[in-house]
Amino acid sequence: MGKLDRTWQLFKASWNVLALDPEILWLPVISGLSLLAVTASFVLPLYSTGMFAVLRAGKAAPETYVILFAWYYANFFIGIFFNSALVGCANIRLSGGDPTLSQGFQLAWSRIGKIALWALVSATVGLLLRSLQDRRNGFLVNLIFASLGLAWSLITYLMVPVILFENRGIYDSVYRSEELFREHWGEQVSGDFGFGLLNFLLCLPGFGIAFFLWPVDRSLAVIVCFYYILLVSIVSYAVKGIFTVALYRYSTLGEAPTGFSADVIDDVLGGRPKPLRFMDTPGSTSGF
Repeated sequence: MGKLDRTWQLFKASWNVLALDPEILWLPVISGLSLLAVTASFVLPLYSTGMFAVLRAGKAAPETYVILFAWYYANFFIGIFFNSALVGCANIRLSGGDPTLSQGFQLAWSRIGKIALWALVSATVGLLLRSLQDRRNGFLVNLIFASLGLAWSLITYLMVPVILFENRGIYDSVYRSEELFREHWGEQVSGDFGFGLLNFLLCLPGFGIAFFLWPVDRSLAVIVCFYYILLVSIVSYAVKGIFTVALYRYSTLGEAPTGFSADVIDDVLGGRPKPLRFMDTPGSTSGF
């Protein structure tokens, strides 16, 4: 319960920042709608041409898999782009400014090349790690591959802030994110795992409401539960983005961001990190 309690305090601190700029919630909403539109643009043609049946039969042409990867990549790109806009807005607020969605989009657009390249790397690595996991490999082998996936997600946990605020190339950004993780790994594991568990707990009231509404109106129960979980997901997405920026600023500046308690962050980190000011460390502008 100690970890969950600390995570809840971080959630509340991030929520307090979000409450100052509720328009940030539009970013996960627009991101979700964009993902639905992109998915429809790929799925409908593939379904109408019978490509899904061909895929199930294992007789698809190579170009079909190229199309599927393009769909996979588009999902990564959209998610990273809108997350970058959110992170940009959060950083302005934590720096004492008053962000607008336009400023967030402008920052994300200014790094569009690196975002596109990082989306390609993320999609490729993600697809590779997924393809390596197979029930025929056995439990131990799959456990190793799953551990590799977890290690990759932790190493790249701070990639978006590094790309946005240090303007490094992709390779340098991965190294920088890994460096920050190595020095302050406690906040990565506690924050990521803790938020996942907290999000699950926050979704439980939605299932509870649906349970009581089910005997009265099943359709209403499903609709209420769906929109409740959707709302929790949107808020959690924004809160986690704010938390990531707070974590990055604390790890690099050694100072508690505006709206966050240094004691709470120190409790999660297990000790205050040495101040490493990213302004004093010019990043490489080379590509991947």
